[in-house]
Amino acid sequence: MQSPYPIILNLADKNVAVVGGGKVACRKINKLLAAGVRPTVISPLLSPEIQPTQINWIPDKYQRKYVENMDIIITCTDDRAVNDQVKKEATHFQLVNNTSDKTNSDFYNLATIKANDMFISVSTMGKSPSMAKKMKNEIKEWIKQKFHKEFE
Repeated sequence: MQSPYPIILNLADKNVAVVGGGKVACRKINKLLAAGVRPTVISPLLSPEIQPTQINWIPDKYQRKYVENMDIIITCTDDRAVNDQVKKEATHFQLVNNTSDKTNSDFYNLATIKANDMFISVSTMGKSPSMAKKMKNEIKEWIKQKFHKEFE
């Protein structure tokens, strides 16, 4: 991504797929569920933390037919060839987030803080998710100390 344009997406009525069923997929799925999205998850196996009743689970390996009607596809597999295949097969109407290769993604996630009507995001442009998380936590603590009443 050369010059990203930060936005917050309204995912209501959007079809979202997560390819993969491991720990990274679990984090992405939980954030999607919190945003009111019931994602379609394509993976032969699911991490024990993923509740099959909260998702649309396709217990199979990735196949293009499973994502043809998806608006957003998030790849979270440990197989680079599969992640690359998803991006290659996506149409120009689909946005793909390859969690293992930011240079092969249309977007990446932000570390976020949400309280009441406030939404703050931190990004390292996909280079260091752990640093973004650390920054988010420090900002969150600062906000709690400085604006404790507004933050509740």
